[in-house]
Amino acid sequence: MALAPARLPFAPQPISTELLSSWLLRVAAANFVELSELLQGLQCRYGHVLTSAPMDYDLPAADVQALSQFCRIAPKRIRALDLRLRVPHLNPALLLRFPDHFLMCPRCSVSRVRYAFCPLCIASQPVIHVHWEWSLACLIRCGLHRIPLLECCPDCGEPDPLTFSALDLPASRLCRSCGSDLAASTVCLDRIQDKGNIQAVGDAYRAALFGIAPDPSLLRKATDRAFRMFVEDMLEILTCNLTPSSGSKNDATFSRQDILQIIAYLVLNAAPSSDRSIRRRRYARGLVLWATLLKMIPDYEGKAMELASRRWPVSLRQRFASALRYRIQRRWPHTPYRGTKHFCTRFKYSEVAAVYDLSAGKRFSAPKFTI
Repeated sequence: MALAPARLPFAPQPISTELLSSWLLRVAAANFVELSELLQGLQCRYGHVLTSAPMDYDLPAADVQALSQFCRIAPKRIRALDLRLRVPHLNPALLLRFPDHFLMCPRCSVSRVRYAFCPLCIASQPVIHVHWEWSLACLIRCGLHRIPLLECCPDCGEPDPLTFSALDLPASRLCRSCGSDLAASTVCLDRIQDKGNIQAVGDAYRAALFGIAPDPSLLRKATDRAFRMFVEDMLEILTCNLTPSSGSKNDATFSRQDILQIIAYLVLNAAPSSDRSIRRRRYARGLVLWATLLKMIPDYEGKAMELASRRWPVSLRQRFASALRYRIQRRWPHTPYRGTKHFCTRFKYSEVAAVYDLSAGKRFSAPKFTI
């Protein structure tokens, strides 16, 4: 590393929609080194920089200046890749992350955010790169092609499958682990149906990240902050309770797509309507949707959820409160949540899958996602 140049001989231009780590992976490929070697050379020349994790969020000014000199790129173009500036209302705790066992990875996985990817985007990209939206845990569909994002290579399960090519070489759309064509991956693209305009919920969250309130036809009088809080609170709660850390091979596991579909159903159920019969049907359906989840949630987490619900949109808070009263009445004097004596008893995933129209456990093997 003592031979690292003060300025790299090759430095591709950043793409406006990509992650900082995606650009650095392309810079490393252009110079025929691994990302870990690139970062060692950077630190050899410019000191203790680019050491925070993830590197894609809240980039210090000293790091921007060092990268600017090392890669011969204007500081403002590098700063524009920072997720903190790009998405003003983003909760960094909900960025996808690689598991800790990737610690010695030459692509510095533990220092980067993880990504899903859209195979149709990969097919059309002149230069393969990671779109910033692909790193957000609460977004599971491509904003352009409206299809589910893939969590990993469908053939081998590699969680970091994209190949970044050197300059002047054609873009490689093959998985870097098994060589399968990622652009041709059509596994499960139609699994999450757009029933009840589920896509609208994802679009509303994407807009809320930029301070735009949901359309009144989706949630009446809901602020962008209240909507974000609901989606993010429910994602964390359901992730803890529907994705166990261990289990037998026969255990069904709910994916991130499943969990976000559950959240979307809850949101759509609370949508306003001028038709009284529709409102009654939605109310009855809401009791079933929420009661199914409440019986899976431990009592201590249920109490925390009650406190968190105070910052949710009014219509969703009312749906939750109604279901909670319903469970209390049916189970009195027992807890409306999952009782302590049943804490180690496995509940039936098939019950949740049936109520929310999921296909739990019937998909290609994918890594357990981490946020």
